[in-house]
Amino acid sequence: MRTTQVLMFMLCLLGGLYLLTQAPAFFMPDRWNPAIGRQFDAAASRLLGAALLAMAAAGGSFLRRFYYMEQRSLPGRAGQRRYFALLVLAIALLQGAVWLSEPGPNPDYRPRSSAQP
Repeated sequence: MRTTQVLMFMLCLLGGLYLLTQAPAFFMPDRWNPAIGRQFDAAASRLLGAALLAMAAAGGSFLRRFYYMEQRSLPGRAGQRRYFALLVLAIALLQGAVWLSEPGPNPDYRPRSSAQP
């Protein structure tokens, strides 16, 4: 379990840093229909990277408190408010990135060709 948590933390951290610094434009296909999706431009990509970094900050505070403190305990009120604020910030940034991205057809999608004898 610890390996999975650290892996997800590192993916959020490195992916967020990459999206925030490089800001590549990319197309994200729809989950159920790959013919359509959303085109993320540089601004939406940066918002997505900031959301990933906010999630990494929340995950880092959890990992630090749970694994590296002498006595495992729940955080106090200030810690819980900070964690909640980071999660709300991450959700707001993610929603902003999706709102800025443009829905449209997939530029690389080709429908399956029906095999005719």
